Amino acid sequence: MVLSAALDNGYIFMVLIAILTSVVSAVYYLAIIKQIFFDQPDYKLNPELKDLNLNAIVTDDTVIIKKINIKINNIVVSSSLTFIISVLTFIILLFIFIPQE
Repeated sequence: MVLSAALDNGYIFMVLIAILTSVVSAVYYLAIIKQIFFDQPDYKLNPELKDLNLNAIVTDDTVIIKKINIKINNIVVSSSLTFIISVLTFIILLFIFIPQE
């Protein structure tokens, strides 16, 4: 509508420049979107992490309390941390979609 109003008022050169810059920027933005959603990533996960097995020792000063074996499948985000991240994301989305509140 802005371009149509500018064209009606005789700003033909300005409308051509606006269309040209829109096309050029669309080429750059669409290339990024194509790379994000349609191209395969060039990297591969380290195969050594697939069978990761870590040993840890819990101590209290010099006394060994317990020995822990950590596997890659046992690393999870706690439910309270997940809840906090979800609530903060929801609040940020509210500010984006309903800015006057």
